[in-house]
Amino acid sequence: MPKKPDKNNGDDKPAKPTFTDEEISKARRWFAKGQELAEKKNYDYAIESYISGLDFWPEAVEEGHKPCRAAALFRGPKKTSFTDKMKYKTGGKDAKRAMLNAEMLLAKEPSNIGHMEAVFKNAARGCYDQTVMWIGELLADAIVHEEKPNPGRFELMRKTYEELADRVINTEPTLAITCLERAVEALSRLQALKPQDLDIATDLRDVAGKLTILKGKYQSAESFRDSIDDSEAQKELHDKERIVQSDVNLDKLIAIARQRLEAKPLDKATINELVNLLCRREQTQEETQAIGILLKAFEQTNEYPFKMRADEIRMRQLNRQAREIVARGDAQAAREQLREQLRYELKVYKERADRYPTDMRIRYQYGLRLYRAGRYDDAIPVLQEARSDPKTRGFCNLYIGRCFFEKGYHSQAIETLQEAIQAHEVSDDDLGKQLHYRLGRAYEAGGQKEDALKTYGQLIQWDYNYRNGEVRKRLDALKAQK
Repeated sequence: MPKKPDKNNGDDKPAKPTFTDEEISKARRWFAKGQELAEKKNYDYAIESYISGLDFWPEAVEEGHKPCRAAALFRGPKKTSFTDKMKYKTGGKDAKRAMLNAEMLLAKEPSNIGHMEAVFKNAARGCYDQTVMWIGELLADAIVHEEKPNPGRFELMRKTYEELADRVINTEPTLAITCLERAVEALSRLQALKPQDLDIATDLRDVAGKLTILKGKYQSAESFRDSIDDSEAQKELHDKERIVQSDVNLDKLIAIARQRLEAKPLDKATINELVNLLCRREQTQEETQAIGILLKAFEQTNEYPFKMRADEIRMRQLNRQAREIVARGDAQAAREQLREQLRYELKVYKERADRYPTDMRIRYQYGLRLYRAGRYDDAIPVLQEARSDPKTRGFCNLYIGRCFFEKGYHSQAIETLQEAIQAHEVSDDDLGKQLHYRLGRAYEAGGQKEDALKTYGQLIQWDYNYRNGEVRKRLDALKAQK
């Protein structure tokens, strides 16, 4: 079993639990079973399998928590009974059990903020930091959309994130910075609810000051170097981080990294170090070597992230080639290059979507490529599934609306885009403008000229030259017809 947080580790701060290889292996067997059941749409048992795996490895966000949540969203809500609440108690001394019980209840009612809050509290209590960061995003998104916002929830988030930041500030400064950023956001929301409360204003100033100091300390050009005592190690780190590397220095670093890889051919850190160096100059030959190293590691370990990294490098190469062709002004070659790039990206994201069927962000990327390929009938259901993730929902709806538009289903496009606009918080940001533009086009194509005029009129109030003046020209043309 994982080590329990130790409250007597010398500084009165709880310690992060650790997990053995055996525990992680057991967890992954449960996760694989959960994925298999989810693919068969047996979501109830899939959820139970994910929770069973998380009992061994409760910090498995990507492999456990996220797919469990996706399975719950696919299945749909089930009302929790009194028996469920008695069976899955979210209190008690065992923080892990309380957290997993709360997650089981949340799986039954995916939009229940109380269950999200229970997962958040217990994850923090058990020092499951990655889980705190994952569920914290969901909780924040949910509480800002409450019909009647609860100040206590924002205070909970502020307190939890600030405590987590204090605990990891010396060991994981990047995480501490993210925590303080979230604490500032929570306090800002709280201040908006209670603008007359001077204590909140003081707290906001203090936490924002702490964040500024921490960023200044750890995000300067000399970050972390002062803590390195060994001068040779410091010189090597300095060489690696320089923005402009001399060829001699970079060649030397690559040679050192190759020697390390020969000594430890399956060490992830060593593989990634050499790949990073080979990709530094953005030279196709060296990048191709990096791809070969990653694919070999994938073949030897069957760890898919190596394959994903190789594909990312290849996609960057194709992007760079496309930019170079466009810069030369060869339109025909550019079109052929973009077609090749799209074919490759479709293959990559189809493979990823098959391997991670519950990762909605990957599914969104796959749906986007289907749209770009003109495969609208395939794209629509993929994007409809992907919009269960709040982070991609707005863009999913945008491209669903565009698919309907391209197929001539103008009323469906209008309804989809209207709903997306109502749900989108910032009307005049880039996504908001795109949604309004596509809605105006759908109105225009559907013969609803008055609505199109109104929508285009709103757009030019935000950005008079939006889309290089195209909206203004459409507005003038519609007025002339009228």
